[in-house]
Amino acid sequence: MSVLSILHDKRVDCYSVMTEMKISDFLQLITKAYEERGGIEGQRAPLKTKTGISIRFRLVNDLLLGAVIPPVVLGVQATEDLLRAVSKGDAHAEVLKQLGGLEAHSLSIIDGMQRTTALRDAVGQKPSIGDESLRVEFWISGSLNSLIYRMLVLNTGQVPWEISRQLETIYAQLLAIIKAELGDDAQIFTLRDERRRSEAGQYQASSIIRLFLAFSSRKPEFDLKDKVAEDFARLDAIEASSHQEFLGYFIRTLRLASQLDKLFSQSSAAPAGSKERIADGKELFQSFPALVGFFVAVAVKIFDEPGFDIDWDDAESKLAAVESVLFDLIEKNSGVGSEAIDEFLQLEILNTRLAQRSGQVGRFERDLFVRAFTFMIDKADRLTDLSPIWRI
Repeated sequence: MSVLSILHDKRVDCYSVMTEMKISDFLQLITKAYEERGGIEGQRAPLKTKTGISIRFRLVNDLLLGAVIPPVVLGVQATEDLLRAVSKGDAHAEVLKQLGGLEAHSLSIIDGMQRTTALRDAVGQKPSIGDESLRVEFWISGSLNSLIYRMLVLNTGQVPWEISRQLETIYAQLLAIIKAELGDDAQIFTLRDERRRSEAGQYQASSIIRLFLAFSSRKPEFDLKDKVAEDFARLDAIEASSHQEFLGYFIRTLRLASQLDKLFSQSSAAPAGSKERIADGKELFQSFPALVGFFVAVAVKIFDEPGFDIDWDDAESKLAAVESVLFDLIEKNSGVGSEAIDEFLQLEILNTRLAQRSGQVGRFERDLFVRAFTFMIDKADRLTDLSPIWRI
């Protein structure tokens, strides 16, 4: 491996290190980075559409004929030694030494999963391809949020292969931080875990990332299948993610949601065969529209309405106020028994409201839950049950 150039991104204090290495060395590096998560094949399924298969087949054939492909981009959450080396600019030998000793968990593929799949296929068919050279760009930062910013910039507007796997791959380091911070307060399942929610406080990793993006955009209209909505939300996320405090606010909101989830789940189990939209308390935050409604309601309380500049000096006190009123509400209703929780939730009223929808079901439900949880935050000290928030 050799270093071709080192550039400093002053916007988010990242370093771009362009290197050239053997394809075999690159594949070994990536395999090592992914072995804790089952390997590349388990992280990202190959494109299954006719167009996708045709493109990959063509790329593999081009590689077999000696084609040069664009650089693959890797994100690195750097050690102090690596940051010290890249900051010198011309210390290429030391940078190479540090890159060669990277831990697997510190690497993420930002851009180039499809090319990596093609490279593996090509080497499998013709091993000598492994001796050819490949350019690999490392984006290096000591700050997770700065690295997320760069990931978002590079991936905005790209067509996802399989959205859940894409989100888990791009945000692997973010998910690791969230899991570590939450501890026993919540469980996050990845696709590799092959587990689904069976009790309160359990969430899919891709849902957590969707909530992260919705929280940063402060908008309930967030559907990753809708490219326009996705692009706008990501652009808002870019600005917010450059602040060191942001990730902490999101984790605290997730912890708050998990505590509410556990309170709601103390209600009586739904009768077998129930056809209600929200049959019992456990199903409330099992509904993504309800979850995203809660996160957007909290985000607007902290950061103001979308479009307004965020006042970061006041964000801490605003979140602390939200936590105070909602934790008081949780404590007041804890340990009261399932029948009392049934009475508190007033799900009959909620289900009546949900049944009134006509067309654009997702938008209707997201808007309803944003209004409901905004009202719950505002009036938490006056609520004896949740009937007022479902009627708002």
